[in-house]
Amino acid sequence: MKCPYCNIEMEKGVIQSPRELSWHEKKYIFGFAKFHRSSVVLSATNIMGSTVYSYLCRSCEKIVIDYNYQKCDANKK
Repeated sequence: MKCPYCNIEMEKGVIQSPRELSWHEKKYIFGFAKFHRSSVVLSATNIMGSTVYSYLCRSCEKIVIDYNYQKCDANKK
């Protein structure tokens, strides 16, 4: 994948956590997505934690995440 900022080839990898990965508009004391209407689940938790594919640009220091975790086979390994 090409970086949308600098057009250099990005490195494919994963971001892992023992808990749910989610995006929120701001920081909350309880960060679980189910408690916040505008939140987006990046990767739900299963017995192995949560994993989401991502692309890293070392030049721009940006990460692009594909958050369609239901289609992501990274969570099935």
